Amino acid sequence: MASSSSKKQTMMFGFCEALLEEDTSNYDCNNDDYPHHMGGCADSDTEQELSDDDGHRDGHVFVQETEDDTIYTGKDGTTIWYSNPNQANVEHLSIKPSIPGVNPFARNAKTEVECWNLFFNDDILEDILNYTNEEINSKTYAENHNTRVHIVKETSMDEIMALLGLMYITGLNNSTGYNLTDLWRSDGTGVDIFRMTMSLQRFNFLQGCLRFDDAATRAQRSAVDNIALVRAIFDKFVGNCQKVYNPNHFLTLDVKYIPFRGECPFRQFMPKTSAAYGIKMYSLVDAKDFYTINMEINAGNQPSGPYVTSYEPVDIVDRLVRPVSNTGRNITFDNYFTSIPLVTYLLQEHMLTCTGALRKNKKEIPFSFLTTQPRGVGSSRFGFQKHMTLVSHVPKKSKIILLLSSYHHDKTFDLKGGDKPKPEIISFYNATKTGVENVDKLCKMYDVRNYCKSWPILILFTMLNIAALNSYIVYMANNDNPKLRRSEYVRKLGLALVKQHLKTRTDKNNLPRELRKRIFEQVGETLLDPPASDVKPYKRCRDCPSSKDRKTKYCCLECKKPICLQHVITMCQNCTSLAID
Repeated sequence: MASSSSKKQTMMFGFCEALLEEDTSNYDCNNDDYPHHMGGCADSDTEQELSDDDGHRDGHVFVQETEDDTIYTGKDGTTIWYSNPNQANVEHLSIKPSIPGVNPFARNAKTEVECWNLFFNDDILEDILNYTNEEINSKTYAENHNTRVHIVKETSMDEIMALLGLMYITGLNNSTGYNLTDLWRSDGTGVDIFRMTMSLQRFNFLQGCLRFDDAATRAQRSAVDNIALVRAIFDKFVGNCQKVYNPNHFLTLDVKYIPFRGECPFRQFMPKTSAAYGIKMYSLVDAKDFYTINMEINAGNQPSGPYVTSYEPVDIVDRLVRPVSNTGRNITFDNYFTSIPLVTYLLQEHMLTCTGALRKNKKEIPFSFLTTQPRGVGSSRFGFQKHMTLVSHVPKKSKIILLLSSYHHDKTFDLKGGDKPKPEIISFYNATKTGVENVDKLCKMYDVRNYCKSWPILILFTMLNIAALNSYIVYMANNDNPKLRRSEYVRKLGLALVKQHLKTRTDKNNLPRELRKRIFEQVGETLLDPPASDVKPYKRCRDCPSSKDRKTKYCCLECKKPICLQHVITMCQNCTSLAID
């Protein structure tokens, strides 16, 4: 599949500059052959410490093969590797690659909202609206006389869109985990768009009432599915991600963690992360454009029923790669997933190649690939089979890197390493392994998350973050505008989502005049001053003593004399008409 030519490995550097120019502190500008990733190209996560037993078998030192040997035997005694690719009778996949980019039905989406609606379509938004109104109506706020009606009333589609728009704008203000009260302050330190759109009480109420499934059948579905509360909307969203965009040839599959300490039936302990507890997800992304193609929530131990799921690495990969099955693409993943049976399975069942780090405890690895003696630092050893290549590289003393690839079938080296070049398989792996990590970093730049105790809302936040990034990729492709920064796109998207709701707010005369004026300016209209004739000046009552200096805005219908309410007679309209006649 891979050629020794560097052109075969070269991956076009598209609009990713627009994504990464906003955070270039970890940006490696020296690597021109592979996608520029914020995660860098470090080998530390693939390096494995060697013990004294790694080169021994049955208590005896294993005699290492020399470079002249033609065959290596795995620790299992049956797996054969050849030192020369010609001996392995290498076969390449012969599948014509598809053209990456936006699929035809989505190319007419030109505005920010149109691109975003490709992922959060009307079907998803209507579900959110209907189920949220069900939750609002089920709450017993009528018993609380201190609750204002305008805070707890039913919502509308325009208001739901505005709510999501404000969430995007909170991400622009780096408000993740902070008190949102500061955004609604009216002392000059707040952000006007929040007060113009809705009150803080209304925002908190709506976010707390957001629901994504039918309450009438919730108990029945939850009995057999841990993620029943979000499954329908999550599956629709992931399906939209798969339909809109045709990814590039190189993809990355990895785990993603969402920190969360609230109550959740499938919350997991994650000792290697700073958050310690959270929700585990799996993601398949485009290694070049960072477009998310597929996602899956790890629902933990599911109850007996139709949703019982295996989370063995081979089963996870099998489910995630189905949208790109039989396309000849290459999947990069880390040593949690990589195994020789998985590589074989992907080739046979999905017509996909893969590249991944390999743990040293795999039985198919030859002993000579696990020792640095007598090999020196910077040395590499290759093993070839018909459909895959194994490489063992020594980056430093007592360290070893093991990689397995069904995409590479030669001994090509990356000469950019200076005096100690490393195999091109390693350079390729370093360039493509961080796709999911980079998506997480990009999402965290403008993270919509705020403090919440509900895991379904947390899943919604994740979907909103992915939708913003995916829709930006589609927007850039459809408009051919590589100079638009993602921060500006998210800002325009947030403002566009709240605009229609702002127009309905222009009719609310009970709002402070200065706030209404700002709303009119935001929607591009002008707030007119009331006609001068409608403003009745206060005058002194003619029938009251001048010493009282009592002012009134009323006057007699007959003589037009200013008169206060103490000197009037109350009559209905009919009697008034008779008196005038």
